Amino acid sequence: MFKPQYLNVHWYGPHSVEDAKKLDDPNLVLYMICGTHGIYGKSVPLYIGKTFRAVSQRLGEHKWIEDEPDPVQLYAAAISKPFQAWNEIENDEEYSIPDNRIIEEVESLTIFAHQPAYNARCKGGTQSLDYDLVIFNTGRRSTLLPEISSMYWYP
Repeated sequence: MFKPQYLNVHWYGPHSVEDAKKLDDPNLVLYMICGTHGIYGKSVPLYIGKTFRAVSQRLGEHKWIEDEPDPVQLYAAAISKPFQAWNEIENDEEYSIPDNRIIEEVESLTIFAHQPAYNARCKGGTQSLDYDLVIFNTGRRSTLLPEISSMYWYP
């Protein structure tokens, strides 16, 4: 029976590096750094990551940002609780922090589907889940696909 787990990943941004220093909402558990890549172009995802601390703290660990040819932009996201129909989450004003397993699965599938240039982990496609996962990227998602699914991206 086809009954995937649905998650909404709501993105906020873009933020400059300076403005990103104010991103201290603990519910923002994913982040994406976009910028210029010599082959892929401008305003493309360069790195997607998760954080269990404030995004502003995690961003400081990416020293390579200073060497980028153009200013980078940062996006941050919160992940909804699992749902089966949109009306289950339509009145949620904010998303609380999900289980670590969910954060890691969302990060992994998002990296695998988009192949950001500076991510080394999660790009090989060896991950598999024991259930089907569908992620909706909503909000200010930059060039991320609006929907990704483990049924399409994982073997």
